[in-house]
Amino acid sequence: MDMATTTPVRGGEEEQHGGQAGTGPSADAGDDGTCGILSRIEDDRLDLMGLLVRTHRKLTETLGRELEESAGIPLVFFDVLIHVAAAPDGYLTMSRLSTDVSLTTGGVTRLVDRMVEAGLVARQHCPSDRRSVHVVLTPEGQVVLEQAVAAHIDGIDRHLMAHLDSDERAALSAALNKVLSEDT
Repeated sequence: MDMATTTPVRGGEEEQHGGQAGTGPSADAGDDGTCGILSRIEDDRLDLMGLLVRTHRKLTETLGRELEESAGIPLVFFDVLIHVAAAPDGYLTMSRLSTDVSLTTGGVTRLVDRMVEAGLVARQHCPSDRRSVHVVLTPEGQVVLEQAVAAHIDGIDRHLMAHLDSDERAALSAALNKVLSEDT
C-alpha cells in the first residue's frame, strides 16, 4: 500500500513522499546546515519551537557552567535552593520539591542526598507527620544561595537581557506567560 503525502518545503514547492521505504526525501543539507526533511520543511511552528528549545539549551548550558565556576554548584542545586528558600515556611516536602524541580521522587531523593552531603540542605521530619520529610536550607546553603543568585543574575543580564530592549522583554514575558496560563 502506497500512502503518498505532500509537505511544504523551502522554496515554496511541495514535495511528494511515497509510502515505500527508500522513496522518501534525500538527506541533502539545507542552508542552515541541517540534513533531511527538516531542512526543507517551511513551517513557522517548527521554526519557533526549535528556537525556543535551542535558546533554552544554550542559556541552560552557559548559565549552568558559569554558576559552577562562580558559586561551585550545578544549576540543579541552584534550582533546589531557590525553591526551598522561596517556600512560605522555609521548607518543602520531598514530594513538593519533586514536582517543583521536575524530577521523579527517586531522582529528588538522590539529589537531596548529594546536597545534604555538600552541607547545603538538611532533612527534618515533620512534627505532625513523621512520614513526611522537609528539606530546609542550612546556614551554608543560605550563603551559597546568596552568592549563586548574584552570579546567576549577572549571567542572565549578559546572556539574555543584553540582547533585548525593554519592549522586547515585555513582549517576551507576555507571550510566555500567555502560553503558561493555558495550563491553569
